Amino acid sequence: MRARTHPVFVILACLFALLPASFPGERVVAADAGGSSPARSAALFEKMVPVLMHPRCLNCHSRADFPRQGDDRHRHTMNISRGPDDHGAPALQCKTCHQAANQPASGVPGAPDWHLAPLRMAWEGLSAGELCRALRDPQRGGMPPEKLVAHVNTALVRWAWAPGTNAQGAPRSTPPLSHEALVEVARQWLASGSECPGT
Repeated sequence: MRARTHPVFVILACLFALLPASFPGERVVAADAGGSSPARSAALFEKMVPVLMHPRCLNCHSRADFPRQGDDRHRHTMNISRGPDDHGAPALQCKTCHQAANQPASGVPGAPDWHLAPLRMAWEGLSAGELCRALRDPQRGGMPPEKLVAHVNTALVRWAWAPGTNAQGAPRSTPPLSHEALVEVARQWLASGSECPGT
């Protein structure tokens, strides 16, 4: 027997129905006039996984106790360890080098509020289903699902689509979906009941 949908999700579904769902260019998911199903909802989450597992996200949502960098996700060259506080103790040290914007001359990336995700928000090594369930659990994901769209719209997360160049001047890779497409899929996933893949 399926659990009842939380009232917050019902309200969100109504609100998202009022928002414009189309974006110029890429349209990832067609509107489902026939309603929603758990399988469709889980499939919507699967469309977000390549972004959530991209190095631009995983370097911050790492299981290691130190920062990672680059597409190969190597250990950060600075000898900084994540501390016990919620945002990681190196946040102030990070902000010494990582300013509010990318630094083209040095290749140091930057965005407002640059910091690591807390260890309880580590996504590294999780399956799609495990990641989804972690995001739905405020104790593990750090936010209820209804805050996901707001989070992906923060300047820090939006940086992933404008990551600048590295120290050698080579462009950093960007996630496989556009930011607009990710937001659209996230909205549809929330509106469809935030179901998770089984595995």
